Amino acid sequence: MRGFKSFPDEVEVRLEPGVAVVVGPNGSGKSNIADAVVWAAGSLSPTELRAEKPEDVLFAGASGRAAADSCSVELLFDNPAGEEPLPYAEVSVARRLTRGGEGQYLVNGAHVRRTDLVELLADLGLGGEMHSVISQGRVEQILASKPSERRALVEEAAGLGRFKRRRHRAELKLARVAAQVERALDLETEVRKRLRPLALQATAAERAQKLAGQIDELRIRLGAADLERLDRTLGEIAGRRAAAEQERRRHDERLAGLLEERREAEEELGEASGRHEQATAALYRLRSAAERADLRRERALETAKTLRAELDRPRLPLPEAPPSYEQVVRAARLWSAEPARDLDAGAELLRRAVEEKRDALLVASGGETWFATDAEAKRAEPERRAGVPLGALAEASERVAAVLERAAASAGRFEPALAARVDAGGSRSGELGERLRALGAQEADLRRAAAEAAERLTQVQVEAARLEREREDVVARLPEGHEAEALTDAEAGELRVQVDRLERRRESLGQVNPLAAEEHAREKERLDELVEQRQDLERSLTELETLRAELTDTVERRFAETYERVEGHFAEVVATLFPGGTGRLIAVEPAEEGEEHGVEIELQPAGKRITRLSLLSGGEKALGAISFLFALFLARPCPFYLLDEVEAALDDANIGRFVELLRRFSDRAQFIVVTHQKRTMEAADILYGVTMGADGISQVVSKRVTAERAAAAA
Repeated sequence: MRGFKSFPDEVEVRLEPGVAVVVGPNGSGKSNIADAVVWAAGSLSPTELRAEKPEDVLFAGASGRAAADSCSVELLFDNPAGEEPLPYAEVSVARRLTRGGEGQYLVNGAHVRRTDLVELLADLGLGGEMHSVISQGRVEQILASKPSERRALVEEAAGLGRFKRRRHRAELKLARVAAQVERALDLETEVRKRLRPLALQATAAERAQKLAGQIDELRIRLGAADLERLDRTLGEIAGRRAAAEQERRRHDERLAGLLEERREAEEELGEASGRHEQATAALYRLRSAAERADLRRERALETAKTLRAELDRPRLPLPEAPPSYEQVVRAARLWSAEPARDLDAGAELLRRAVEEKRDALLVASGGETWFATDAEAKRAEPERRAGVPLGALAEASERVAAVLERAAASAGRFEPALAARVDAGGSRSGELGERLRALGAQEADLRRAAAEAAERLTQVQVEAARLEREREDVVARLPEGHEAEALTDAEAGELRVQVDRLERRRESLGQVNPLAAEEHAREKERLDELVEQRQDLERSLTELETLRAELTDTVERRFAETYERVEGHFAEVVATLFPGGTGRLIAVEPAEEGEEHGVEIELQPAGKRITRLSLLSGGEKALGAISFLFALFLARPCPFYLLDEVEAALDDANIGRFVELLRRFSDRAQFIVVTHQKRTMEAADILYGVTMGADGISQVVSKRVTAERAAAAA
């Protein structure tokens, strides 16, 4: 062991056959050796290890020595014959613990579960009750135990713990399987209840499906007939559509020709209208020019007449005030006059005269422009001769009148030709207008006819599209690759009558569940599985009941055999520890129904009539408990027996009998005795001394006393 309680360093304690005695002062750690054996055997109870929590088994540290982070204890059993449960020459059982971590269990170096370790030790006789490890407190516990608790010790000696655990697991599994069987029966009943209505629904669905198949076949034939009719109708529609398209194209062509003719007429009308407007405008201009020439001629004659009349009147002096228009004209008769190139040139001459502060007059008449000016500035009034300039002006006015008269005569000669051209243009425009109105009427008729043709074509196309969609629907309903079939109206009518009759039969079935057949098959399969599972569970139940009965028989049989042996060994041991006395084990009835029989101890020391343990002395009670424990030892041999100060309450005489008992059975078992008694030390074949220094670490020393005893005897 290493790191366990007061043994931080690795310590090996070799326990040889015979009686090994462990001695040492109080607090030296000798009982920690017994605790190490109990802990390695899988104990989980801190009280069995004289601890408060699992980690208390770790070395807690000392002065100059740190606490251990882990501990391990290994029990090595010598098995030279290779007997069961492990066919090995040596069997190693080890347990490890890490501070703050989980423990580990090993058998021959392999990691195992605690359950496996406990069962293995139970097979070795070191079961959970550990009747092979007895301390002084254990002795007192046996004395104060109930009959049922003593029965548990006998069962442990008989090795029944493994069988009873197996029986308990079997009973738990049996209860679980029984519940599963009951649940399976409930499920089976529930499924059977659903199967009958599902069967009826499946039958109705099957009939409905059969009728639906027959209806589908008839409808397929009707669809094939509809397909043939539609194909025939579409052929007729194709001819009508071709005729309508041809008629529409003919109307479109005629309308195009008419529109071209109308365009040409409109262009010709535009040209004729232009020429007529030009001729009319020329005639208007000619007449307007002639009228203006007459007016100007008349004005020129009036001007000439006025000028000549002025020549005959005496000259009047110019007034000091600004002269009026009439005064200027009268004064201008004495000025020098000259023709101007045009009106702009006359205006320039007039501007210069103003700059030179000379009087001037500009006259425009009949297309001629005359300029008259005073030869001297205003401050020197010139001498004017009456009649000379005014006469020239009068003659000029007369010449202008003659020119305008000739121009009017020329305009009169051109007017008839222009009038004729205007009349001709108006006639042509009227003719073209009539023609355009006729073409417009024809265009309206053609457009109406084209619209009617387009409407007829649209109707044909709409009808064809409707029939195409209807044909697609029919083809979609038909199986792939099914061809059209020609039927007479009578045959198609007969098929429709059959479809109606089958439809009524299907409707008479009412609402059916199309998935009923699948659900029925699924529920039937589930029922078969449930039945099979229930049968498996029932077989398992039977097997578990058989196993429980076998385990119960085994437990009862082995308990009876072990109890008989324990009872015999108890009488034998009592005879050794109580010379002249008697003792026996008595099976008592259970206190409650359902419990097993208990075991009561009855002792009668020599010379006493007392049989009840409670009336015995302390030493006699201890001897009685030791007798019972040794009877258990002898009934179920173990690899070793560890007795921790079990004789502490005995006097020297009784210790002598205890030592005699050890020597008597030392050839049957290996005893390890922790004691303070010198008489007990005398029975040792090997002596182990445990000491503890100031550092709180236990040390172990051993001494073989068998050879010394033999030498002393010699």
